[in-house]
Amino acid sequence: MKQFSGKILATIFILLAALFAAPVFSSADENSGKTARLYGAVFDKESKQPLPGANVFVLELKRGAATDENGAFSIDGLAAGRYTLVCRLLGYEEMRKTVIISTMNLKQDFYLKSNPIELQGISISAEKNKINLTESSQARQVLSEAELQKHRGQTLGETLKDIPGVTVLQTGPAIAKPVIRGLHSQRVLVLNAGVPQEGQQWGGEHAPEIDPFSPARIEVLKGAAGVQYGAGAIGGVIRLEPRDLRKSGGIGGELTLNAFSNNLQGAASLLLEGGLAKWPGFGWRAQGSLRRAGDAKTPAYHVLNSGFDERDWAAAIGYNAGRRSLEMHFSHFGTTLGIFRGSHLGNVTDLLRAIARGRPSTISSFSYDINAPKQNIRHNLLSLKSRFELANLGRLEMLYGWQQNHRQEFDAHAPFSSKPPSFPSFDLTLTTHTADVTFQHQPVGNFFGKVGVSGMRQGNVLAASRSLLIPNFRAYSGGVFMIESWVSGAWTVDLGGRYDYRWFKTFRRIDDNVVERIHDYSNVTGVVGLIYQFAPSWSIGANLGSAWRPPSLNELYSNGVHHGTAQFEIGDLNLQSERSTSLDLTLRHLSARGRAEISVYHNHMHNFIFLFPDPEPTLTVRGAFPTFRYQQAGARLRGFDGAVEYQLSELLQLGAAVAVVRGDNLETHEPLFQMPADRLRLTMHWHLPDWGRFASSFFELNATLVKRQTRFPQNVDYADPPPGYSLLDINLGTEFQFGGQPLRFNLSAQNIANQTYRDYLSRFRYFTDDPGRNVVLRLQMPFGTSE
Repeated sequence: MKQFSGKILATIFILLAALFAAPVFSSADENSGKTARLYGAVFDKESKQPLPGANVFVLELKRGAATDENGAFSIDGLAAGRYTLVCRLLGYEEMRKTVIISTMNLKQDFYLKSNPIELQGISISAEKNKINLTESSQARQVLSEAELQKHRGQTLGETLKDIPGVTVLQTGPAIAKPVIRGLHSQRVLVLNAGVPQEGQQWGGEHAPEIDPFSPARIEVLKGAAGVQYGAGAIGGVIRLEPRDLRKSGGIGGELTLNAFSNNLQGAASLLLEGGLAKWPGFGWRAQGSLRRAGDAKTPAYHVLNSGFDERDWAAAIGYNAGRRSLEMHFSHFGTTLGIFRGSHLGNVTDLLRAIARGRPSTISSFSYDINAPKQNIRHNLLSLKSRFELANLGRLEMLYGWQQNHRQEFDAHAPFSSKPPSFPSFDLTLTTHTADVTFQHQPVGNFFGKVGVSGMRQGNVLAASRSLLIPNFRAYSGGVFMIESWVSGAWTVDLGGRYDYRWFKTFRRIDDNVVERIHDYSNVTGVVGLIYQFAPSWSIGANLGSAWRPPSLNELYSNGVHHGTAQFEIGDLNLQSERSTSLDLTLRHLSARGRAEISVYHNHMHNFIFLFPDPEPTLTVRGAFPTFRYQQAGARLRGFDGAVEYQLSELLQLGAAVAVVRGDNLETHEPLFQMPADRLRLTMHWHLPDWGRFASSFFELNATLVKRQTRFPQNVDYADPPPGYSLLDINLGTEFQFGGQPLRFNLSAQNIANQTYRDYLSRFRYFTDDPGRNVVLRLQMPFGTSE
């Protein structure tokens, strides 16, 4: 916060306020003319609920308007005459009406009939019914707030790992990084409240610093999405959105309490939100969360020093005036976490013995203590978001983001001493400013689209370091993009392009001199998508795209111990930009009894950058660590993933999800290192009938089967991939009234058979098993007035 400039914030506020006020004065001028205004609202014919996002346009004039959150629209400046109005919204039947405009304003409402596809989904809950047959040509998965409740209190990676095609790069119980189709870290863009998360996510460690209780909705887009989101989205995008602010008066909230048996974790989160009845449209929200855990437990022993202590809070205010809105959001994430003590060893002999032994040398008892090696992480995020509906033109959205990430890493012992260190061996502060402006034009015939521009300024300050991983640097980047869609009947065609430029200067201290070096990269991204709805409940989509990514700082400059992963990493200053050319085919089904999404993909990566093990460990004053070196080669990633759900009866639903990835080095003709193993997940979900005060009850049985990874480069790793494993989970939940308030109860047991296993993507698989049985109790109590 110290480095944040109040002047910058004040300037941005003034600019946004000026732009926010402009339509007020301009609308007054428009209404003073002799022309008339057509206004009204669009509703669902059956539920009578307003429909936001519908398009109403005047056929003869080739212009129109989109409905706002209340389903309202307005078209100004219509001369007297006879017009044909067309109202469209995906998932609903198109409606046309003929109206006669005089000099008087005219109100015209539309009541759209749902597409039969939507009506057939009566047995699918509204929360689950998120697959839209024609919304995206790429594989896409949405977790609603109801689905997120099953994972509250766990890391973001743990929350996403049940999505087919998404696995987890695990570094102890507190660090889990999502992997999409074999790609992770700088290749997967995480958007938090609309702002690209920039938290020193160098390499496989450093999970996104996000309160796991805050997202109300998570969307995962699999595959390259660089046209809209820039060079960081070469592998996929994860969008996390908080709750919408209230638009009406009243105060409400939600209390969530979690308890975990494995590491005796306790977690609590309190959400408060409200609005002003005298000022409709004004809303506010505040949330605070606590998580504290001790040592995790495998079936045979505790994992020493694997606890964490996390404290997060967030606040937001905003005003929504229908055609314009302004919102400010601030969040703080703070955690202290221990690093498994058995992964930081003093010499090469002890390191090799520990890997050969495969388990800790001493068995310890449970403890909440967090000792060295450990990490302190603080992450602050501020976002300012505004939206304007420009009459007859379209929608303008602006987003400014500021982030500051402070990371301190403490070694197991001080240099040349067995005592814990008094000062961090690594102390980094990363500050990032981002700005995005997007304009979505009114429909022109059958064409819909938007253009946008984005920019970023980033600086890193290294206050202390006993090794070189990330040098001090200053970076600037910018991009401009355009996406256009053509929709006609069962066909949808998407076309998009983008240009990005990135410049950064590094400052390295060598022999008491500061050595500067400039890097700059630029390139283009393009995509063509096609969707064909060949039956009422079936569609198929194809997406051909080309995206790129410049090498990151750690890939270029690393030459030291990566603390969390307990490995010595060596970069390469000669690395070039990656280029991905990918083809995805996605088949979707949505009907009354089931839904499915199955994708096959082929991704050719030119100059693919990867971390590869060196044969000999490295001995430093911080201890002995396995050595890994960044390399670059042509690569191919291909595979398939998907999920199927089928309503066998009124009470029983069956589901299956599968993910298969094949990664190959095209130069050595060997499999790529550390690709996810094949996995299959089977689900049986029983909807239990309401009983007395209990409602929405369910019982769920899940089985996860993971094969041993047999495709890996031979004789290069410090240990071969572990055996495959199977895990069995159960989950049950219900809702009932308690003291006049609804109470949601959820009890689950993960790895109920207490299976001993190690996942190939666990960074500590050289030294310890993964955690055993974990019984989780979740209570959620909404209170106050609901909107």
